[in-house]
Amino acid sequence: MKQKIPLSYAQPGMILAEEVSDDKGRVLCGPETELTQSLIEKFSSMGIKFVMVKGHPVDLPWEKPLEEELKEIEERFSKVKSDERLMALKRLIVDYLKSKQGQ
Repeated sequence: MKQKIPLSYAQPGMILAEEVSDDKGRVLCGPETELTQSLIEKFSSMGIKFVMVKGHPVDLPWEKPLEEELKEIEERFSKVKSDERLMALKRLIVDYLKSKQGQ
């Protein structure tokens, strides 16, 4: 599992899941690199906004648990159960959310 996080959420000790590249495509750091405070500061000075880290070390304020997302989808589509096209769209959304969570 890996998580894309804003650089401002990165902490020393986190492990990169993917390489970090600058806006010109130059590789700054490879996967499996352990983040240090100086490396985080270097990325910041170079304009890096996000990094992909191993695991799911940060609960981001805009992320919701899968169960909550699925409940909201059920509520949103509850009034259109007779519309086959909208139900097909609902299934696509549910499948996407589950695949994003690795389920």
